[in-house]
Amino acid sequence: LPPISGGGVFTEAEPDAMLTEVHRQARDNPIVRMSMDVREGRALEIGRYGESDVVPRDGLDPERVPAADQVLVGRNATRRAYNKRLRERLGIDDPLPIAGDRLVCLRNNRRKMLFNGGLWKVRERAASKSRLITMRLVPDEETGSARAKPVKVTVRPECFDGTIDQLPWDNRKPYDEFDFGYVLTVHKAQGSQWDDVVLFDESFAFPDSRARWLYTGITRAARRLSIVV
Repeated sequence: LPPISGGGVFTEAEPDAMLTEVHRQARDNPIVRMSMDVREGRALEIGRYGESDVVPRDGLDPERVPAADQVLVGRNATRRAYNKRLRERLGIDDPLPIAGDRLVCLRNNRRKMLFNGGLWKVRERAASKSRLITMRLVPDEETGSARAKPVKVTVRPECFDGTIDQLPWDNRKPYDEFDFGYVLTVHKAQGSQWDDVVLFDESFAFPDSRARWLYTGITRAARRLSIVV
């Protein structure tokens, strides 16, 4: 996808080659047909597509969202609001991460093997008298494994209230950056996949690349997908 701001390294030039064979989904999975319809400019009708579906917001099963492996949206404001709502449904009222919370990395730290877009689970949050948040994290896919070696990170609280971008870079640079990862933007989810995805269609927020955004969101799902329109 084109970046939200600035030029895209991979989107401003014609490709040397185009990969066209689908490997993420099985050949007969309706997700493939859904993605190709969008890619070729056809609208997706509300209804069932095998195990997947396209549903209106007022027809969405409220249990469908927390049961999915990943929830995807378009705008950061939606992401923050939905992350807050999902944590509330889980009975979490602390505005800062607690043990068991799912986080997404926002900035690379190669020394710690932290990469932008990677998902992690909080193993524990240390008590602290300062405003800084010190946590031990394990990779999301290895949660519960005794072999998962925790990584210690220190994060500013502004990461979790949406104000981190307002801070001068010198105040941010010494620390790692994470946010809640129950809900991600499609931009942040590029390169990742999950078996079961709920995608809230906010392609209207990207008028110059609506079909490309929706195609990218659809193809994050490997087996089952619900698109909420």
